[in-house]
Amino acid sequence: MSFFTFSQNNSGGGFTYDWVRGISHYVIVEADDRKQAIDKAEEIGLYFDGEGDCSCCGNRWSWPWRDDGHDEPMIYGEPAAKYLDTPYAVKWIEGAEVFVHYADGRIEGVIN
Repeated sequence: MSFFTFSQNNSGGGFTYDWVRGISHYVIVEADDRKQAIDKAEEIGLYFDGEGDCSCCGNRWSWPWRDDGHDEPMIYGEPAAKYLDTPYAVKWIEGAEVFVHYADGRIEGVIN
């Protein structure tokens, strides 16, 4: 199992946030491989066709950053919680900036 990170662009000037479904600026999915992670992300509510997104800002959701994933939840090469404490992390959302979706069904929000 590996962790795959999906990033949300503030397409149209805002982010989609859903505490119940576990959607925020970053969504990290634990899966066997990239394809399974993408399938799970789509089940959660992420999409990758850009349909309805802002034409000037670009697509809302990115594909996973690495094809082989990481051993732990990561953002830009840092553990998720540690990244949120760096000066590079901008707080965009009131609540969890990251949700980690574990293979066993747990969803954990990471708040800085």
